[in-house]
Amino acid sequence: MGPLLLVAALSCGRLHSSPTATVLAGVYTPAQARRGRQIFKDQCASCHGVDLAGFSGPPLKGTIFLDRWREFPLEVLFDLIKTTMPANNAGGLSHAAYLDVLAYLLESNEIPAGSKELTDQVAAGTRLVGKDGPQPLPTSAQVSAVGCLTLDTGNGWFLTHASEPERTFDTFEATPEELKEAAATPFGDELFRLANIDDLPHFDRDGLVDNKVEAKGILVRQPNNARINVNSLVKVGSGCDQ
Repeated sequence: MGPLLLVAALSCGRLHSSPTATVLAGVYTPAQARRGRQIFKDQCASCHGVDLAGFSGPPLKGTIFLDRWREFPLEVLFDLIKTTMPANNAGGLSHAAYLDVLAYLLESNEIPAGSKELTDQVAAGTRLVGKDGPQPLPTSAQVSAVGCLTLDTGNGWFLTHASEPERTFDTFEATPEELKEAAATPFGDELFRLANIDDLPHFDRDGLVDNKVEAKGILVRQPNNARINVNSLVKVGSGCDQ
């Protein structure tokens, strides 16, 4: 298999409806992972390494891999694998083979097995997390967060009372469904500096400040100074009453 690239064709928008069930519930069987191991050896190891540590393709286990894919529905990773892999025969394996390979990837990342095999339905209704469970999204993730747009004179723009950031595929556009869900998202306890906000096209500072907004962009985590490099900012509620 070649490099796993997140392509816009997979989907778009914010993942408000990311499943609450996680892979830690046991979503594949040991037998399925064994089948996947052999398929991986035959079809994928030349690029990703027999040990999944990466070679000409990226690693498929460990922190780097999980930070790229965790908190997504498992089907996001599955859809990418089955439509783009192997690099020299994209989509050339059977549907069941791709599910088996994904089961092997889960096993290799110390995700426990269960009593039922991984299926399309399970992948769609399950969130990918690491062995330690759900975690805040890492730096460089494409995110969406809801909060109060606040101007601190002399210090810049902030998203106060912000929700925990969620994965998004598109940091530049917000669909009507996204905005409806964002409006219903409760305020949270997070605080993010908003960078690049004055560079946004058609930025209406008077219409947005001190209102509930959805901010989309790139998350940057730094000690005591987390920020979102903003690509989209849309009002989703009047005022900031909690």
